[in-house]
Amino acid sequence: MSTVLNLKYSETYADARNIDVYVPEKPNGVCLFFIHGGGWEKGNRQQFAEVAAAFCGQGYVCASISYRLAPDSIYPSQIEDARLAMQFLKRRAEEFGFDKQRIVTLGSSAGGYLALILASIDANDALGLTEELTDTDTMPGGVVAYCPVTELSEQFSFVTQYIGGTRAEKPSLYEEAAPVKRNMATSIPYLFVQGDTDDITPLAETQAMSDKIAAAGGTSELVVLPGVGHGFCYGVTTEAQKTSMLEVARFLRKHI
Repeated sequence: MSTVLNLKYSETYADARNIDVYVPEKPNGVCLFFIHGGGWEKGNRQQFAEVAAAFCGQGYVCASISYRLAPDSIYPSQIEDARLAMQFLKRRAEEFGFDKQRIVTLGSSAGGYLALILASIDANDALGLTEELTDTDTMPGGVVAYCPVTELSEQFSFVTQYIGGTRAEKPSLYEEAAPVKRNMATSIPYLFVQGDTDDITPLAETQAMSDKIAAAGGTSELVVLPGVGHGFCYGVTTEAQKTSMLEVARFLRKHI
């Protein structure tokens, strides 16, 4: 395995827009694109380092990004960054040894939200569009969402901070920005991994998101981890982490 750390995936806001790439000796043609959580206000790309290294050992090219954070940067800044990172990966697919149509987004919590949002944006959608985004096909080839934010609840201050106001102040943005309200691509597969004691992104919300995709004709799987709370996936040692990695590996072999 070789690692290329702290690459810039954009010429603007370059201090915040960084990506680490993990390249196996014999790439299997698939890239795993990790997006950290933290309520859009904290966190960093190193959170997924152990998981990325483990999957790299299985032949997957892995990439993990940092992106601009609230409150300094609000919606849709984080989506702009995720789309630019996807553009970067697709442009350099041949160099790193994977098929640009086989990029799977994996994210936890707010990162799971961004992974899902990318799967709701087609090439003609202006959401997250910036001058620097000239390759507008930023659709992933699959999504793995760990305890993702699918609904935008004002009970959490990080949500109002991300949107830049309350639902009463910005009702249209709350509708536009919630994955459960958006039209998700049904041509790609989805895996949701969720603990049943999560009090930030409840199981019922994740179930509803998965059910919506399936009802629209998509392929969506939900793995429920008994007794597991929020933000469990950053690492490779706990039982929840080991189980989730096995389930992700199974999903990738089956669908990607």
